[in-house]
Amino acid sequence: MDATARAMRRVQSKKTAAPRTTVRTRQVQKREVYTRYKVVVTRVQVAERWIRATDEEDAAKKVQDEFSQPYGFFGSWKDVGSEIEVAEAEQTTVIHPNLLSESGPMLLSLKDAGKALGIPYSAVYELTSRGDIEHTRIGSRKYITRESVLAFIKENTHRGYSE
Repeated sequence: MDATARAMRRVQSKKTAAPRTTVRTRQVQKREVYTRYKVVVTRVQVAERWIRATDEEDAAKKVQDEFSQPYGFFGSWKDVGSEIEVAEAEQTTVIHPNLLSESGPMLLSLKDAGKALGIPYSAVYELTSRGDIEHTRIGSRKYITRESVLAFIKENTHRGYSE
């Protein structure tokens, strides 16, 4: 009888549990329009160098052979003139990632944090399991504060080459 009474209480408590509420977030992407230009640059350079040769044709051939080498060196070059011409233009749209809005819930589910970061849920789960993103555990679920998401971005933003 005692086990049956406990099972009945469990069934009754599951029925009276409050339904889950989901917080819907609106994803807004900021777009900027730029124009891309194809530019053709014509550059005139002059270099002087003494060449040992038997005649003018032989000197010209030696210089031409040196130019055909992938990293041929012909002395120091001086710019004599340059011309820049815009050959083509086209508009492009740059889509920036979703920014985490200031308003909204203080805790984000791993799924919502992944959407805000632009990475999959499984990656966020892995980051919290490794301890790379601070999280709060409520029951069996993990939540991430907005500050933790912003701190993770700040700590992992790098410029240039890094090892």
